[in-house]
Amino acid sequence: MTLDPIVLLFAPEMGSLARRECSNRAAELQSHGFEVLCCIDMPELYRVAQARLSPDHLAVVVLAGSHDENCSAAASLRALHSGAGIVALVEPDSETAVIQAMQVGADNCCPHTGSTRLLASMLLRLFYRAGKVQSPSVQPSAYPQPGIWSMQEQAWVLVSPQGIRMRLTTGERAFLTALLATPELRATHKQLIDAVNSSYALTVPLTQQGRLGVLVSRLRRKFTDHGIDIPLKSVHNWGYMFTGPV
Repeated sequence: MTLDPIVLLFAPEMGSLARRECSNRAAELQSHGFEVLCCIDMPELYRVAQARLSPDHLAVVVLAGSHDENCSAAASLRALHSGAGIVALVEPDSETAVIQAMQVGADNCCPHTGSTRLLASMLLRLFYRAGKVQSPSVQPSAYPQPGIWSMQEQAWVLVSPQGIRMRLTTGERAFLTALLATPELRATHKQLIDAVNSSYALTVPLTQQGRLGVLVSRLRRKFTDHGIDIPLKSVHNWGYMFTGPV
């Protein structure tokens, strides 16, 4: 495993003050010895993460967007890169924000008013942990476990409890990994749209709610053509749930 002190700083542009704070934070992290790569939107974050995060070459992600943006990014990154180190910046004294961020995939949370020294210590701990990670000696079984749904072949194949294997498109893979990464297996339309867009490295949000519905309809049809229903439930005016055992 190659371990470089690279930090992906997710900081959406929200005005001159926010940009200046982001620039200051990046400079301070660099003074602590990190190489910092700034990402100003989710598609860019996912593109850079795809290039930098792998089982053999790890980096750490700092999420400095809004709470909703951070949670969406954490869920998607955790699904696509299970070994990534993720720190979310949260509002001071917000226990709820910390709980929600960690539930969807953040390893740790730092108050956005906290010092860079505090943030750097969290990042160093994640790098240290990553450096101790060893490749598993036993690989997951290629056979489906009875009674549950599973994603295999790096989430490119969805396997039903009956053992039916269905290869997924890029968009379907992003949709399902984002959905299954959430604690209650449910996600909003926006979270899912962001995940699908990022999978295609789009710089503008081309996928809208109606097109998301088309993606789900096609996914359902794949399984009904083989005599089985995929347990996806639409939550009216909100999002989708996966209601089957995983």
